[in-house]
Amino acid sequence: MATRRTRVLLGIGTPVLVVLLVLGAWAIDTGSASGKVPRNVKLAGRDIGRLAEDRLAITVRDIAAQYAKVPVQVRIPGRTYVISAEALGLMLDEDATIQATLALDDGKALPVRPLVWLGSFAAARTAPLIFTVRDDALAAGLAGLQGPGAVAVAEPSLVNTSAGIGIISGHSGRSIDAGTVKTQLLRRAASGELPIVVITTTVNRDPSVSNERARAVADEVNFKTSHGLLVKAGGQQALLSPSTVRSWLGSKPGPKGLELTLDSKRAVSDVKAALPAPTTAKDAQFQVTPPTVTIVPSQDGTVCCAADSPARLLAAITAGAPQADIALQVDHPAFTTEAAQKLGIKEAVGTTVMWNNQAQVKSFTTYYQGGQPRVINIHRIADKVRGAIIKPGETFSLNAQVGPRTVTDGFVLAGAIRDGQHADEVGGGVSQFSTTLFNAAFFAGLDIVSHQAHSIYFPRYPFGREATLGFPDPDQKITNNTPYGVLIWTSYTDTSVTVTMYSTQNVYGEQTSQTTAKSGACDVVTTGRTRHYADGHTTTDKFRAVYRPDYGVKCG
Repeated sequence: MATRRTRVLLGIGTPVLVVLLVLGAWAIDTGSASGKVPRNVKLAGRDIGRLAEDRLAITVRDIAAQYAKVPVQVRIPGRTYVISAEALGLMLDEDATIQATLALDDGKALPVRPLVWLGSFAAARTAPLIFTVRDDALAAGLAGLQGPGAVAVAEPSLVNTSAGIGIISGHSGRSIDAGTVKTQLLRRAASGELPIVVITTTVNRDPSVSNERARAVADEVNFKTSHGLLVKAGGQQALLSPSTVRSWLGSKPGPKGLELTLDSKRAVSDVKAALPAPTTAKDAQFQVTPPTVTIVPSQDGTVCCAADSPARLLAAITAGAPQADIALQVDHPAFTTEAAQKLGIKEAVGTTVMWNNQAQVKSFTTYYQGGQPRVINIHRIADKVRGAIIKPGETFSLNAQVGPRTVTDGFVLAGAIRDGQHADEVGGGVSQFSTTLFNAAFFAGLDIVSHQAHSIYFPRYPFGREATLGFPDPDQKITNNTPYGVLIWTSYTDTSVTVTMYSTQNVYGEQTSQTTAKSGACDVVTTGRTRHYADGHTTTDKFRAVYRPDYGVKCG
């Protein structure tokens, strides 16, 4: 009796044991394959089972490139065309294909999944290929296939004529049925069929807007523009003629029929020309009345027209309104009052030194004989530099500020030194201004990063502390090493020119040494400067000049 009962239990327990073993094996196998393609899966004929997502992406990318080159036969009655899938806009959606492959078992009920897994040992499963079609590429590809045989649909359009708004008639077209081609492309590509064969036909297509409707729109626009358009902007106004307004107009087919379009560039140009001149923005300026520096405030200007002006003009024309109100656009100055205030330009900076028996009080002056042609050049360059601003950290170039010295720019022929020889040239004498600027920067404690002394010393300049000027070289360059802006202000009389640096006193320089050594026949002068800073620390730097004893003499 016991043996019989044992046999019954064994008969019942064996299937249960098998099921438990299968479930256990399934759980272990699927757990180890988390984030991977299920077992024994193929994609476009390739074995991708158990591939991780990154390796699957490489395979899918390769399949996408393969499908781009797949030939597609487009068959219409009496003709077969061959074109690549890529040229018809067919593309494998790589991301969607990857996700669908990884989620191949996600849609199945949990009790069924072990059976599906068990079946994978006997037969491979196929993952889906997911495609998309770009409509613009499809249309272009089909049009290219038919070539001259394709007749594109032409929509009627509005056109401006001497008699008012007329129309260019539209006409029907005939082309391969793109909708059928798209549907079959997607279906046949997803099925894995190679080559892809699409069976379709050509269809007639009518314009979305009839010529009769287009003529009615043209008549309506002529009526609405028959009195022109009064444009108002910021208190100004101008009446634009019917022919001018109509010259802006065109059309395009839209959801509600033929829609008016506007040539924005031409419309704004015509409105600008008709309205009174706009106001010009004005930069802030510094005005010096020694020892006071004042700021002349900046001013906003107005220009036509605000960005939404074309839309407002079109809306008024479409509505048949006699008037369009548009806004002027504010034209902001490049250098505002606030920016000028932040520079801290408020006082003459530097120190007091003696030169030519004159006290140079936080400025520097050099002297010359009046009435000479070179004086004209000195005054002209002073005018061109007056008001220049060196912002903190920026470098001022005297040549960049002034430009070439030319007769048309107000310079004249005068004496100069060229290659160690005396010569007359346009702009002769400007080196005196360069020297005056050099000394003003020297005592204001600014960085003089580029300069060159004259090759021959002239007593009208401080010995060893001067700078010649040519174009494009030698140049004089000054860097503002202070936290404040520096304003270069110039003034002159018949016999002198003065340069003053205005800023906030932060540093000043003084000459603390000078030595002269021989280099062959020439004198090499080294001038030392000590700079004193507001926080009490000092620095030193040196400047070099090489003087020949006479014109044409070489140093050695």
